[in-house]
Amino acid sequence: MKSIRANLVLWLVSALALGTIVVLAATYLLTRNQVGRVFDDELKQVAYAVHLREDWTQTRRMRIARPGFELSVRAYDQTGRIYFETALPSLPGDLPQTYAEGFAFMGTREGPWRIYTHVTEEGIVQVGQAVATRDALARNLSISVLMPMLILIPLLAVLVAWVLKRGLAPLHETSHRVSDRDASRLDPLPTDNVPQELLPLIEQINALLARLEGALDAQRRFLADAAHELRSPVAALALQVQLAERAHSAAARATAFEELARGVERARRLVQQLMDFARLEPGVQLAPFQPVNLARLAREVVGGYAPRAEGQDVDLGAEAPAAAWMSGTEAELRSLLENLVDNALRYAPAGSAVTVSVRPQGASVELAVVDAGRGIPLTERERVFERFHRVAGDATRGTGLGLAIVKAIVERHQGSIALAESQPGAPLPGLAVRIRLPAWSTPGKRPEAQATGAEPIAQPAPGT
Repeated sequence: MKSIRANLVLWLVSALALGTIVVLAATYLLTRNQVGRVFDDELKQVAYAVHLREDWTQTRRMRIARPGFELSVRAYDQTGRIYFETALPSLPGDLPQTYAEGFAFMGTREGPWRIYTHVTEEGIVQVGQAVATRDALARNLSISVLMPMLILIPLLAVLVAWVLKRGLAPLHETSHRVSDRDASRLDPLPTDNVPQELLPLIEQINALLARLEGALDAQRRFLADAAHELRSPVAALALQVQLAERAHSAAARATAFEELARGVERARRLVQQLMDFARLEPGVQLAPFQPVNLARLAREVVGGYAPRAEGQDVDLGAEAPAAAWMSGTEAELRSLLENLVDNALRYAPAGSAVTVSVRPQGASVELAVVDAGRGIPLTERERVFERFHRVAGDATRGTGLGLAIVKAIVERHQGSIALAESQPGAPLPGLAVRIRLPAWSTPGKRPEAQATGAEPIAQPAPGT
């Protein structure tokens, strides 16, 4: 598991070590250059300080340098005859004689040497020094300068670790506070004395806790409402079973079984709506949207409810073009249509009509379900979208989930829904449910090809 503190200490110490190496290299190069200048000046001064007199003209005369003298000197004439040279230190035997004034680097078996040659009328003075001597002095000076910094690195690492521990203490405290939260304790985290850098994170955590608390409350209310709504159908089924068992004639038993079948159907419908609504709860993974022909879907749903409408003497019909494509989930849109048609048939009086219409309207598709029933009062048109809500005085059998499911599906598909009277002023004003959903608008591919997995249709080039 990665640690922010360990990573920060590692990066800071690594950066400090890298910086120290860079400084060490730069210091060494600068010191080496400066030492070279100083020694070059010394070479030149020594060469100028040597005076060739007549008593030095004896060849191969040796001179012993004083202690601490690190330069080698050699004097000779234009023919190469050596007047004298120093011993301890002495020039390498393979170092050639030079006859031009100035500095030069020369290679020998002992390594490179720095040479200065001074030319006079009396003769030539050659002063030299091993480059290794200069490098050793530069290294020693650089190390002596940087040694305190090298010792300071581990001390700084300890100091940085301590500072980071204190600086990250609010983060650890927040972590402990979050770990103390559970489903029974979702109160927001305190924001007093919180560092500015940590405040946005705590605010987002508090927002998440608030959403989670709302979701859990909604789940608890849903379970309580579902248990309450299921209690009546289950009790009714038990009563109808008892009536069927106690029936003394075949006709009475048949009547009891018919009522039992209707009760089972109502319970099945309620369970199906509860499952549909649970799938529409926030946090449930969405099915991928695909092109859906809403006109075809409307005709299929109307066809499925046609026998029921015929039994109620209701004229159920669909007004839909051949195709009205939109982007969505077919199973959810089918559930939307089924709930709307089921509600319309529940309230449609005998001899009336229920019409399902689908019309493309530019960038949207309009779906309308119109009936001639009792309608919904204006004051109730917002509340009917709440789950398990029933209009006061409504004796029609139902669960109060149909329109709640419809609205959830519309919102998931980024549409809008509106309720209005289909026959304003009539004794039975009816209800018109109008829904607008975004039309399918993906370029480069026909909806039929997308729905069947065919290749996209190529778009014509401009000007063709």
